[in-house]
This record gives sequence, C-alpha cells and structure tokens, in this order.
Amino acid sequence: MLAPKLPSQRILLSFAAVILTGAFLLMLPAASTADRPGFLTALFTATSATCVTGLVVVDTGSFWSPFGQAIILFLIQIGGLGYMVITTTMMSAFRNARMRVRQTGDFRESLPAPLTGSPRSFALFIARSVILCEGVGAVVLSVRFMHDMPVRRAVWTGLFTSVSAFCNAGLDVLGNDMRNFIPYVGDVTVNIVVPLLIITGGLGFIVLDELFNKFSRIRVRRLSTHTRIVLATTAILIVGGTAMLLALEFRNPETIAAESARTRLFASLFQSVSARTAGFNTISVGAMRPASLIVLIVLMFIGASPGGTGGGAKTTTVAVVLAFVWSILVGSNQTRVGARGIREGTVHKAIVIFMLSLLIVLVGTFILTLLDGGRFSGLALLFDATSAFGTVGLSTGITPALSAGSKSTLIAIMLAGRVGVLATMLSLLAPTTAEHERLIHLAETDIVVG
Repeated sequence: MLAPKLPSQRILLSFAAVILTGAFLLMLPAASTADRPGFLTALFTATSATCVTGLVVVDTGSFWSPFGQAIILFLIQIGGLGYMVITTTMMSAFRNARMRVRQTGDFRESLPAPLTGSPRSFALFIARSVILCEGVGAVVLSVRFMHDMPVRRAVWTGLFTSVSAFCNAGLDVLGNDMRNFIPYVGDVTVNIVVPLLIITGGLGFIVLDELFNKFSRIRVRRLSTHTRIVLATTAILIVGGTAMLLALEFRNPETIAAESARTRLFASLFQSVSARTAGFNTISVGAMRPASLIVLIVLMFIGASPGGTGGGAKTTTVAVVLAFVWSILVGSNQTRVGARGIREGTVHKAIVIFMLSLLIVLVGTFILTLLDGGRFSGLALLFDATSAFGTVGLSTGITPALSAGSKSTLIAIMLAGRVGVLATMLSLLAPTTAEHERLIHLAETDIVVG
C-alpha cells in the first residue's frame, strides 16, 4: 500500500485513524453504562466527537460511563485542535526536536489561513491559548454547576462543557435526555461563558495570535485584512442572527414567548452563536418555526473561521464570494474587501470551496431524503445534513431515529466538513489525475451564460 503523498491525504487519514480508534474504545464494556453499543453507534459518536460536531444518537451523559465520556472528551480535544497541530505542539515542547519539511507542510495545511511565523512558536501559542481558555471556562462553569449537582460531577461537567464549547463540539454530559442546556435558558453564567468560549475557539488561532500581539505590545502594526474580515463577519452574523431569531421566535409559545425579555435575548444570542458550529441549545430546536430553522441553516453552513476549532464553509470564504459577486454587479475588474484587493487565486479558491460545500450539503440531503424522506420532512433532513457539514450538532430531534444508511451518510458529511471540502476532494481526486493532465492548457472558446 502506497503512503499518502499530499498533506491533505495525511490529514484525512489521521482523522480516520483517530475516529476508528475511538470507535473501538467506545465499544469496550467499560465505556457504556448499560448494553454495549453497536459498531455504528460507536462509530457515529467517535466521528461526531473527533469532527467536533455534536450530533448524537444516544445521550452522552447517561449512556456512556465516565470512562466512555473521557474517551469522547479526548476525541473532542484532538478533533478540535487537529491531529497535526497537536503533534507539532508536542514536538515544540522539546527544544531539541526538529520538524521535518513534511511535518511543517502538514501543519500549515491543517491551518487554512496565512501563517507567516514559525510553526513551532505558533504551536506553543495554541497550547497556551487552549490551556488558558479551557481552564478558566472549566473553573467558572464548575462553580456554577456546584449549585445543581455534587462537587465531583460538577467539576467534570464544567471541564467537559468548557472543552466542548471551546472546540465547538456541542456535546454535553448533563444527562438530561439530550435536552442539552434547555434548563439553563435564562442562566447568566452559562449564557455568557459558553458563548464566549465558542466565539474564541471559532475565531481561529491566527486571529487570536494577532489580537494578542496588538493588545500586548506598545508598537503594533495594523490588523491584517484576514483578521478584520473575520472579526467583521463574525460580528455581523452574531448580531444579525440574534436579531432575526428574536423577531421570529418572540411570540412562539413553544420556545421563548413565555420567557422574560432578558431570557428571550439570552436564548436568541445563544442560538445565534451556537449555530456557528458549536451545537449547544437552550431552547428546543424542533419546536422552532421553519423560518428560524432556515436562519440556523444559513449560520451553520457559513460556520466558523479558518484556523479555528469549527467547521463550515468559513466566514472568510463567504465574505470573499460575496465581495466577488458585488464586484461583478458594479462592473469592477477586481474583488475588493475594504481598502484591499483580493488575489485572483484566493477568489477562485473561495468560489470552489463555497460550491463544493453547497454540493456536499445538497447531495447529502438528497441521499437522506431517499433513505428517510418518507418518515421525516425535507427541512429536517436538510437541517441535519447542514449541521453535519458545519460540524454543528444541532438537530430537530430526528438523528437517533435515522436509518443506518442515513447515519453513515452523516458520518461521511461530518468528516468532509471537519477536514475541509477542498482537502477532502484533493485527497480523493489528486491520485487519479496525472501530472501531465494538470499542465495541459487547451484553446479557449466562449459560451453564452446567464
């Protein structure tokens, strides 16, 4: 068997190896509290954890034992940071360890954003950021949960929730029959700490590094275009999503109509943030209005930002595509974002990623409809497919009842969404494309479009 040559192939195989290892560990008798799970249940859970998705077919807090939950937490941490990032970070802890050219390439490939500094120093920054954010979040949430449960369980729940939130996983161990954080819909601590962890993990480590340098040094350069796009797009999506969900669900008696004004705002903000690849929920998603579900689908499809712990098409991808469309409409010969023009190659890559992302969601929904369209609505199936691709984990409640074929389809979608559609396609198609075919330039012609 030939060894994978491309970084994208090695990244895809590393995720697959971690998922399979996790699935076999979850099948051990000590991993569950009752009956041993079937292979599909274990594989689905391992994929959801490693791809930091959050879709579940059994309740994480009650079905899995403490040992099983620890395995899931470990998979979340590996999946959230990425196998290549963790490997580089561990190597960076040893001063005499040298990164080979291939390892450096894999590290840069696993962070689809412009990294100009040393991979070693950047990996150490990632490690410090993770320890600080997850540590502080775990302490605050543990103290909060001590009011509702024994100390030992509160500490474990706080730690698990903090890691899951920062890694944008959306899995919880509350053990309340997959109701997630619905009992905490009006809780101040949960509605502040969890969204902050989600946003921080979703911004991307390159953005965090740049912000840290800006606010910790006397002389700093201007924020890069990449960082400004990420911050602006994230703010627009959070505020816009919150406003739309609040307006649509304001009078829905099955969600927030009976809540106070503050709780309504908290719930709308929480769902707007969580839909960007985190997957936690404080209101019943299945009870939301169809228009609200469409808003969530759009947020889930866009997802987080490059180089972070989330999935989706990514904020910068959508921003560049929209800027390209605007440039065509106004007759400009250059795609511009603010006072900067975007390189043509970057524009082409963004369009390809956007179209491949859309294709995966539509094809996935089509397959789900073929298999389970007679039992569930098309909107619910589209919601689950988008949730899987965006590595979100939100669901209208149909996931556990899906057929084996549909669950297998969601597993494939989750893997593609976490690794990245472009990396996945390169891994699958590059070996079948001869080098000389890539270099051929055919005579050009014109066709009528529009």
